[in-house]
Amino acid sequence: MSQETINILFNFLPEITAALTVLILNIFTGSDKKGTRLTYYIFVIGIVASAMFSFAQAYYAPQQLLSGMFCADHYSYAGRAIMSSVMAISAVSFFGGKSKPHELSLSLVSYAGALLTVSASNIFMLFISMQVMLIPLYLLTHYTIKPVIRYFVFSSLFTAIMLYGITLLYGLTGSGEYTSISKFLSFNPFNTLILVLSFVLIITGLAFVSLLAPFNLSFPVFSNKLKNAHLVQFTIINVTAVLFAAGRFIYTAFQDHNTFITTAGNISFIGGVNWKLMLAVISVCSILAGNLVILWQYDLKKITVYIIISQTGYLLTGIISGSQQGLAAMLAGAVILAVNSIGLFYCVELINSRYNVTETSGLKGLGRSDKLLFIAFIFFLSSSAGFPLTSGFNSKLILYSLPGMQGYFWLIAAGIFSSAVFLFFIFRLLVVLFTGKNAQNPPKIGTGPLIILLILLFPAIFFSIFISPLLNWANYCSNLFGI
Repeated sequence: MSQETINILFNFLPEITAALTVLILNIFTGSDKKGTRLTYYIFVIGIVASAMFSFAQAYYAPQQLLSGMFCADHYSYAGRAIMSSVMAISAVSFFGGKSKPHELSLSLVSYAGALLTVSASNIFMLFISMQVMLIPLYLLTHYTIKPVIRYFVFSSLFTAIMLYGITLLYGLTGSGEYTSISKFLSFNPFNTLILVLSFVLIITGLAFVSLLAPFNLSFPVFSNKLKNAHLVQFTIINVTAVLFAAGRFIYTAFQDHNTFITTAGNISFIGGVNWKLMLAVISVCSILAGNLVILWQYDLKKITVYIIISQTGYLLTGIISGSQQGLAAMLAGAVILAVNSIGLFYCVELINSRYNVTETSGLKGLGRSDKLLFIAFIFFLSSSAGFPLTSGFNSKLILYSLPGMQGYFWLIAAGIFSSAVFLFFIFRLLVVLFTGKNAQNPPKIGTGPLIILLILLFPAIFFSIFISPLLNWANYCSNLFGI
């Protein structure tokens, strides 16, 4: 076996591990449709092994793989590390011995597609990786078939729109590889209208998958019908993968190689496409839609999904800045988003299993009898809102102070206003939780759930006090190989 083949296999070890785990699951289960402890343990071991391989790639030299189709650099390592960690926590928290083998297999396939998505440096390979990530999730959520079919129709429409944009970009530049696209646009005349149209269509498809408003407001409508394990993949893993993919696409395919006019920390981009304004509009729509709609929402799962939509809008600010500091801020924010979001989903899971409560109206007085659970729930909410002395506040402060944001005060103002609205919602929820009486007297939280809850709380509290280690890691990972 040649050194090049060994090198390629090493860089794809997380994906290969996920694929091998699927094969092993199929061998052990055969036609058996019932889940067992053995299949669950195989699933967990496969996820943990994949996560370990993802972290093992931290300090290897950046390189292109398979003739530029994929890029193994610090940036892709960061995305893989975040998604692998989320998947490992989800496997322990939301799956179990009763999970069906096909459910575990489809989750692994989708996870492997997400890992490929953050490394894709070819627009066609990005499209294929996203389909590998999405299609298993549609098959996975068959238990709520009607809304999923409706959502699949919308997804197919936006997929077709994105594919048309890809073909326009390929026809304009003659290449699908990001660096080649960038060099063609830097040194050759091109039709600006076609470039703008292709960019708009591609970003439209990416925005739908990452649940950004106004393109995707259909997912939250039926999100309360989905299991928390599947919601984690739709809302945290998929959103992280697409955000990383969008950052790589914009920063490498639209980098201007034909200019020496640069400022400290900033990157020169191809003229003719005002992509910052488009992303800023999407960011504002997502922030406002997520934080305002929760005021009249009652279902806990829907509220959590809308919160993630608003947080994703905030993270777009990092890309809009057009600087490597912005990418670093987005990476740090993605970690905090993942911690807060999976913490919220886990609290919702415990509330449902212990109290059989799915809506805010059933929370009245529960905070008095189960203080740890509901204090953790309020802390994750407060951090997501950007309350001072939380990790979410640190993340938003860094995003708002980025270079290149001087002309987008309206975006920052919208973010501050929506955070104030979110804090009002939290205050209203606090009144419900800690006033009145509730007749329910559930057993104490078991040792396993308590440990998981404390593990999720630890990074949320740690990054509230010490944000520097996370920022240093994010700065290290913000160096894309293509720029």
